[in-house]
Parts: sequence; C-alpha cells; structure tokens
Amino acid sequence: MTTTQLDPVLTPAPVARFVPRVAVDSRYVLTGLPMAVAALLVPVTALAVGAGLAVLWIGLPLMTFALMQARGFAAAERERIAVVLGREVRHPVYRPAGSASLPGKLLAVLRDGQTWRDLAHATFRWIPSTVAFVVVATWWAAILGGLSWALWGWALPEEGIELPELIGLGDGYPTMVAFHAAVAVVFALTLPPVAGWAARFEARFAERLLAAR
Repeated sequence: MTTTQLDPVLTPAPVARFVPRVAVDSRYVLTGLPMAVAALLVPVTALAVGAGLAVLWIGLPLMTFALMQARGFAAAERERIAVVLGREVRHPVYRPAGSASLPGKLLAVLRDGQTWRDLAHATFRWIPSTVAFVVVATWWAAILGGLSWALWGWALPEEGIELPELIGLGDGYPTMVAFHAAVAVVFALTLPPVAGWAARFEARFAERLLAAR
C-alpha cells in the first residue's frame, strides 16, 4: 500500500505580506526625491551651461556629458521602477554614434529621441517625486511621532487646548499618550495603500518616459 504525503501550503499572514511591500514602496518614494534633485542639478544644469558655451566648442563635451548623465539616471530609474511595478521595464536601444569624433558622437546623441525623453524625465521628475515624498513622509512622521509621543510629549509647552480635550476626552497625560497612539495606529493601517499609491504614481510617470517604445 502506497501512502502519499502532501506538503502543507503555507500562506503568509497579511502582516507578513504587507510589511515587505510597504518597505519597498516607502524606500522607493523616500529615495526618489534626492535622486530627482541630483538629476535636475547634474544633467540639466550641465546641458544648459554646455549649450551656452557651444559656440566656443568648450560646450560640446559638456553637452555630451550632460546627455549621457541623463541616460545614466534613466537606466537607474528603470531598475527602480521595475521593483515597484513588479514587472520588467523594457530598455530602449539608443542611436549608435555614426562617427568616432566628438561632434559625431554628440550629433548621434542629439538625434536620439529616447535621450530627450530621458532628459525630460530628469527635468520634471521632481514634481511627482515631491508629491509622493510629502505624502509618504507625512504618514511615517505621524506613525513614528504618535508611537513615541509618550517619550517627548511631556516637554511640549502647555499652550491652548489640545485636540483630545476639545473633543471631550480630557487633558490628562495618559489620555494624550493614548490619543496619539491611536492616531499612529490609524496612519499605520492606512500606510500600505497610501505608500502603494504614491510609489506607483511616481513610477508610472517614469515608465511613460523611460520605457522602450
């Protein structure tokens, strides 16, 4: 007689599924704004300066550097948004240089449409990055501030009427601690959908400009 042993299928608890997802989305959003600032300062500024110096030929290497930096930021962002979206982002094929000379290389880069989309993303990515960063940072600040309020709330000056007292809960210190902890729990429960929306809002903006067509 043959017996068949079935291995149990283990389904992760909801918390075990949400925590990694929240970490991925939050990390993407919170690191996106510094990268957006760097992308705006390096390739965009370098291209503007290089264009101004192009008549002196000094600007040509600077313009080439700026556009190649835009491609580098775009390549890094494609890897980042693939993790958020859960699918591979198609990498474009850039126009090859028709000449080994510096003007020929610059001309090939200038004639490549994807390079200009990369530069457009570097120029304007700070807008969705700022929106997403403010939302996610606010949620995390409410969670961490509410849970730790008992450690530093006593040092706040007692001025005016606090919200718990205003809604009839009283103004005792234990009441204040419980109130801020409850607020932190509300923000913690709503963090997964909020962080997910913010990450996808930023990632889909990048995908429209950076994915291969």
